[in-house]
Order: sequence, then structure tokens, then C-alpha cells
Amino acid sequence: MNPWVLLPATGLFGLPAADTRSAASVVNLRWDDGFSIDATLGASFPAVEYHADAWAAQVGVEAAGFMHFDPDGALTFDLDTFDGVFGFPVTGRTGPWSARVEWAHVSAHFADGVRDNGALPGSGDQYSREYLRLLAARDIGPARIYTGGRVLTHDARDSAPWMAQLGAEVFAPWRAAPYAAIDLQLAQEFGWNPAVGGQVGVAFPAERARFRIAMIGRHGPDDTGKLDGATESYLGLGFGFDIGAVLATP
Repeated sequence: MNPWVLLPATGLFGLPAADTRSAASVVNLRWDDGFSIDATLGASFPAVEYHADAWAAQVGVEAAGFMHFDPDGALTFDLDTFDGVFGFPVTGRTGPWSARVEWAHVSAHFADGVRDNGALPGSGDQYSREYLRLLAARDIGPARIYTGGRVLTHDARDSAPWMAQLGAEVFAPWRAAPYAAIDLQLAQEFGWNPAVGGQVGVAFPAERARFRIAMIGRHGPDDTGKLDGATESYLGLGFGFDIGAVLATP
């Protein structure tokens, strides 16, 4: 059997559901001081796979756009911020263990809302960075725990480089599957103040995709690029769509 597979249908390392920077397609309706919407259009695709008897590895590509909208009248929304990401992940799996290492680039920009919000700095304030991130995970039945971190390899603002990450999630193996996920991040650039995100909801898996509806929440430094870690706390309702390449495949 040929150990090489071009464009494999499923990935080896599922992206964390509660990580607000995962490259999935998501719409979050959120309430903090007011109502706003976060929308992410993203995907992570394995391009080539090598598999042996006891392990497998993949090389792929990912891209995502992270957008934040504030309402400005009936059915009118200002696009306040846009963060664009592209990266090149390498993933591996052996038994219940999996890992993902990636190099990625991020650029962040203000958009429509900067015209109406004098508290925000001008769009000329540069935000551009590259990083390496490593995550390792262990499957335990229908649950998974993961840990890892990120180091900035270049940053236009010379931000402190280190970030640590830890999380867990469980998806019941049913057609309408209750699930829960939590993600904790501590970044040196934000004084190691914790950022905690969580979800509790129901997932509807198909052969190579999964749709999720969940109550969501987050507290900690804002992870929108140009907002520089201002503390945010919100609850909301999230709708997510995961394709095969971002699903774990134990």
C-alpha cells in the first residue's frame, strides 16, 4: 500500500473548539456592554499525508479572517476590526496522542468603526507578526486534553514573545452530541493575565463535517490584534462549522 496520500479527507489534530483563534467558520452573537457579532471565516486543510503502521503525519495550509461587527442602526453593522491569518501546519498522530506545530503570519486592521470611535488608535498603527505554535493532545475516550504554547518569531511592535495554552473538550459520540470545551491562554505580552474561553452546546456530526450550536463565554485580554489586550468579558450564542480537516480522528 502506498504510504503517501494526496489531499487526505480528514485531519490528524482537531483545532480547539473554545480557542477563539481557531481557523474554523464561526458566527458568535455576544453580549458584554452591548450587543456585537464576531465572525470567522477559516479553514485548515492537510495537503499531503504519510502514514506508517503505528503513526501518521500531515503537512497542510490554513487561512482565516477574524471580523468584529458593532451594530449601527437597524440591520446595519460597522466592521470594526479585521485580523487576517495564514499558516503552514504539520500534524502527527500515534494512537491516542496527537500534535500540531505551525508557522503563521497575522495582520490586524481597523475598519469602518474607527471613523466613529475616537478612543481607538488610528489605522496607521502597525500590527504584523509571525509565530511558531506547538500543541500536543491526548484522547481519553470521547474527551481530549491539550497543552502547548506559542513564541513570536517576528513582531512589528517587539511584543514579549511567549504564550502558554491549555485546554480540554469532550464530544459525546452521538448524532446529536452534547459537548463542552474550555481553553486557557496566558500571554507574556499581557502580563500573563489569563484568558479563559468556554463553550457548552450540541454538535451535529456528519461523515466529514460538524455543526455546533453553543452557549459561549470569554474573560481576559481581548485577542483582537489592534485592541492590545484590553480586558473583555462576554457571554453569547455561537454557531460553528468544522470541516473534516479540523476534526480529530482518533
